[in-house]
Amino acid sequence: MKKGSILIIMLVFLFSIFIGYEYFQDKKDATSQDALNFEKEYEKLNNRVNSNNNKVYPTVDISSDNPIKYSSYDEIFQILESGTGVIYLGFPECPWCRNLVPVLLSAAKEVELDTLYYLNISEDRDLLLLDENKDIITEKEGNKKYFELVSKLDQILDEYILTANDGSEVKTGEKRIYLPLVIFVKNGEIVGYHDGTVESQEDPYVALTDRENEELLLSLIEIMGKASPSVCDDKC
Repeated sequence: MKKGSILIIMLVFLFSIFIGYEYFQDKKDATSQDALNFEKEYEKLNNRVNSNNNKVYPTVDISSDNPIKYSSYDEIFQILESGTGVIYLGFPECPWCRNLVPVLLSAAKEVELDTLYYLNISEDRDLLLLDENKDIITEKEGNKKYFELVSKLDQILDEYILTANDGSEVKTGEKRIYLPLVIFVKNGEIVGYHDGTVESQEDPYVALTDRENEELLLSLIEIMGKASPSVCDDKC
C-alpha cells in the first residue's frame, strides 16, 4: 500500500475519533446542564410558601451530579413503543413530587442508572370542574400530546374523578395522569410504575420518616432493576 493511501486512512481514522469524542462530549455536557437545571428548578422553592394554601414547600437537596435528562413527548413515546428506560413525570411545585425526587435519585444512584427521563406535564393536563348542578365544566383544555400519552398509559392510570361540595364523586369518563408518576419500561413494555410516595404519608408537607424513606427507596430500587437493560428476563 502506498504511503499516501496509508496517510489518508490514518487521517480519516483520527478524524472519526475526534468526531466521536465531540459527539459524546456534547451529549455529556447537555446531560450535565440538565442536571444543573433540575437542581435549580426544584431547590429554588426551598423555604418558600405555597400561595394556594400558605404552607411551606418541602425542602429538597439535589445533587448536581444526577442522571436527569429533560425529555419530550416524542422521546417518551419512543421509549414506550420500543425503548428501555425510567420516566419521571412531575413538577417542582408538587409537594408529593418534592418528597419523591430525592429518594428517586438515590434509587437511581444505587442501581447506577445513567439516565432518568423527566417530563413536566403539569400545564398540559386538562382541568375539569363541577357547577352547582354537578355538571362537568372544562376549565382548561388539555394538550393534544398529553391525551396521546394518556392513551399510551391507559392500563396504569386511574379515572379522573371530581368531588362535589357535598362529598359525592362524579366520574368524568376519562383517565388522568396524577403526579408524581414514575414509569419503568423495558423493550417497549411497562414492567412497573410508582405513583405518589408511600401509603402511610397523608400530608406531603410533612417530611417522610426514616422508615417511610427506606420503604420508598427499596420499592423504587426493586422496580428499577426490572427496567435495567443488563437484567435478563428469562434467558441471556
